[in-house]
Amino acid sequence: MHQWSSEGSSSPAGKCALVEITLERNVHYFRMRAIKGHKMLQNNQLWTDFACKMFISGQQKAVEHTVTKYSHSQQSASVVTRRQNGHGINTHVVKIANRECSCGKWNQFGIPCSHAQKVCSAYNISVASMVKDYYDLMAYNNTYSKHFEPVQSENYWDDPNFQLVHDPTIRISTRPGRNQTTRIHNEMD
Repeated sequence: MHQWSSEGSSSPAGKCALVEITLERNVHYFRMRAIKGHKMLQNNQLWTDFACKMFISGQQKAVEHTVTKYSHSQQSASVVTRRQNGHGINTHVVKIANRECSCGKWNQFGIPCSHAQKVCSAYNISVASMVKDYYDLMAYNNTYSKHFEPVQSENYWDDPNFQLVHDPTIRISTRPGRNQTTRIHNEMD
């Protein structure tokens, strides 16, 4: 495949074949994700598989954490993790009102980390409501429910009303090997 695509890509027919292959792969990708989304809905999942896995992992870890509440209005607390496998006894600061934890995982993934889950349960807050909306199965299915239109043979395409112009400012090296650096050396070198 790779040899064929690199040889054929220089000719117009090769470029057309690459466009067709790319379209077919995208259609297949979307179709498989749509099927997967419908299966998750049939299983009554709240979120995507990734979000469910992260959420359950956080629940299992949260059992071992200790919470100290600080501000009920800000819903903030510190969470001390328990020592496991040589790791642990770390303190994390969780602020539910701001949806943040000092570990950074909640902000990074959009799913409450184990520390945030423990603080939510301490304040009697629904942890499920803290998961970002883009993990919702309706959003997932809406993304992959779009359809593609079949593409006609290239002979039936409209002629483009523009011309591709080569940009001479982009230089391609004609010498073999790496380009020489122009970095200024300092005392750390």
